[in-house]
Amino acid sequence: MRFLGALLIALAIAAAPFSWRYAQTLIPAPEPDAPREPAPATAEAAPAALEEEVAFLSDQLARLSQRVDALDSRTSLNLASVARPLEPRAERPEATDSLKDAFAQVVLIADRRSANDGLSHATPSFLRELIGLPRPDLTDNCQSATNPRLRDLLSTEDVGPIRATLVRPALVSIRQVFANVQVFEPELYDRIKTAGSLCVRRIRGAQSAASAHAYGLAVDINIDGVLDSLADGKTQLGLILLADFFKKEGWIWGAGFGREDSMHFEVSRDKLEQWRRLGEI
Repeated sequence: MRFLGALLIALAIAAAPFSWRYAQTLIPAPEPDAPREPAPATAEAAPAALEEEVAFLSDQLARLSQRVDALDSRTSLNLASVARPLEPRAERPEATDSLKDAFAQVVLIADRRSANDGLSHATPSFLRELIGLPRPDLTDNCQSATNPRLRDLLSTEDVGPIRATLVRPALVSIRQVFANVQVFEPELYDRIKTAGSLCVRRIRGAQSAASAHAYGLAVDINIDGVLDSLADGKTQLGLILLADFFKKEGWIWGAGFGREDSMHFEVSRDKLEQWRRLGEI
């Protein structure tokens, strides 16, 4: 590029004398005080010769200008490197993401009891008041929902890396959770698996209280399909990262329960109150 620029300048400089001489032939000289001898015949041919020189140089400048424009376009498309060899550089080892390799690693949950600070838990009595029991004869085993209102709200959809059966506003919400994960933690997103969502049953040890799973308001998540051990105060590192994304969308993390259940994520009472005000539930 510098060479072509210098060449253009050189051609312009070279053309300057011819252009000046040609201009002189076009500008009439002032009337002299005394008559002058007529110019020789050879001088009459000078304008024509100068015109040819100027035309030739103009043509060359136009050609060079086209080459410069072409090189500018090539540079803007990152194609200029094709025309010249790359400078050798030292071989570097491929970078590795140690965090990516540790997503499934089981670690202690630091300060887990404060994991859901700022969010309220939706109690079984609140859920019953909000929607009613999913079915009157709850057991410890998963069954189908018979509550007409709940059945109208439930849907099964792909929400990113998993397929889940939840109430529709929860599907919208969890889809947003995973969309954020995909943007900010794409390697983690690719390793997310589920251990289930809707399961119409009562809470273990209770007589008639239904769990959040029974309402389609909870999902169990794991990394690489490895189930987390219940109530050991530990979890997969990837679930700790996911908990922040869920919390921002108003979901409770089971790691903060009295009996730690870090695979479990459920919609908070705050979010449910919002959906009720909006008429979505």
